[in-house]
Amino acid sequence: MLIAVRVVVVTTLLLAALIIQYTVREVLPLNYLYIATGLTYALTLAYIALALTVPSRSVNLMIQTLGDLCVETLLVYFTGGLDSPFSFLYLVSVIAASMLLYRRGGLLTASGAAILYGALVDLMYYGVFPMPEQSLFLPIAWTSSRLYFNMAANFAGFYATALLTSYLSEKLQRTSEELDVNRQNLAELRALNQNVVESIPSGLITLATSGIASFINPAGANILQMQPAAVLGRHVTELGFFTPNGWDDARERLAAGDVVRRELDDFAGAAQSLGFAVSPLTTLDGVDAGYTLIFQDLTEMKKLEAEVRLKDRMAAVGELSAGIAHEIRNPLAAIAGSVQVLKSSSSLSTQEQRLMSIVLKESERLNKSISDFLRFVRPQEKHPAEFDVAASLSETLDLLENSPELQPAHEIRRAIAPPSFTLVGDGDQIRQVFWNLARNAVQAMPKGGVLTVSTSIENGSYNIVFADSGRGMSQADLQRLFQPFRTNFPSGTGLGMAISYRIVQEHGGRIDVSSREGAGTAITVTLPR
Repeated sequence: MLIAVRVVVVTTLLLAALIIQYTVREVLPLNYLYIATGLTYALTLAYIALALTVPSRSVNLMIQTLGDLCVETLLVYFTGGLDSPFSFLYLVSVIAASMLLYRRGGLLTASGAAILYGALVDLMYYGVFPMPEQSLFLPIAWTSSRLYFNMAANFAGFYATALLTSYLSEKLQRTSEELDVNRQNLAELRALNQNVVESIPSGLITLATSGIASFINPAGANILQMQPAAVLGRHVTELGFFTPNGWDDARERLAAGDVVRRELDDFAGAAQSLGFAVSPLTTLDGVDAGYTLIFQDLTEMKKLEAEVRLKDRMAAVGELSAGIAHEIRNPLAAIAGSVQVLKSSSSLSTQEQRLMSIVLKESERLNKSISDFLRFVRPQEKHPAEFDVAASLSETLDLLENSPELQPAHEIRRAIAPPSFTLVGDGDQIRQVFWNLARNAVQAMPKGGVLTVSTSIENGSYNIVFADSGRGMSQADLQRLFQPFRTNFPSGTGLGMAISYRIVQEHGGRIDVSSREGAGTAITVTLPR
């Protein structure tokens, strides 16, 4: 940059002089200008060669500054020495050195300028250097006092300029360094803030004071299953978090400094539960800048809570009812035995025989219900072994297709792939789960329908889906589906699904249910390998 500026300035001065000479049509004494320009161009070539061979920035700058001082001294000599108007060029070199090399470089340059200028005017004053023949300025007789005053004034100007410029340059350098540090810290802080915002698993939306979304993090877009562009610019009521009246109420609470917390089930019409909190957003100066909306997907947490409540309820029912069921079963067996003996008596009338048969039949049915309940409360000991779960599922469906419960209007479709897959578990208990789920699906289609049974392998687990086209279930039915003695069928005991749930849990698996009234039900059983 310094080389380029020097060449441009010297060339401009030369062209200006030539233009003046040809304009006024007088022969001006410009030989000294040609000499100075040629010397400058020669030094420029030397500077370029030096920059290519010497990597030190300070050395290059000092050599260029020294060359500038020599050229300036030559110009001062040719233009009258003490009377030369070009002595101000020394200040340009001092300023450039102070800015680029700071205080030491500025003082050295000021000293060099003082030495060269003082030596030149002294030598010219004492006649060692004669006044050049060609000069634009008429010489004036010098006195010793004028000489020393001029030298003192110039020297003071050189050093004052060096000190002042170097002080400002060093201060500017420190400010620039502090600014660079602050800029770096700010960039790191922004990067950290961006990483934190993008890494948190919770959704984050910033809202303007009007409720318009201005930012959403990746987790938030994933939870809402929307692209960020589809969220930005929309009102919070359009995103499904508030109704218009609800947002007005929330703004009143936020204006009072409160934090609005809510939970939404079936968010945006989907089977998704969200918990969210809205709080005021302020700048560092305390000025209101809008609101922050932080939300989380609570769907899985709600499912886990429901499972925990179900387990607690089932455990409580089991502990309370096991003893009662056992106590009922003992006298029931005595009653059934006594009725059997009485029925064999020949003195009973036909009506009495029929009543005895009804008592025995109902006793057997009650005993079966108690047996099922005890199986639920105190399940049989599991005997784990390797078995082909796909083959077991196919055999269970074969039995169902040939059972009297299946009507001509029913259809079972299979998509069992692969046809063979080995699990470790109790094959008999798993087969009971398949039977209960498939039989319930058929009962959910009293007027006929299609039961589709499909399988898949995912992450080492075997997934079985029982999807029917029946009447479906309401939200209340779904919540009590696995509770004992809760059934949607007139002939059911309400224990089949509870037993199935417990068997799958004991095998380390999971049962997920998706249903909608009038649109059928899909039950997915996941069994670890």
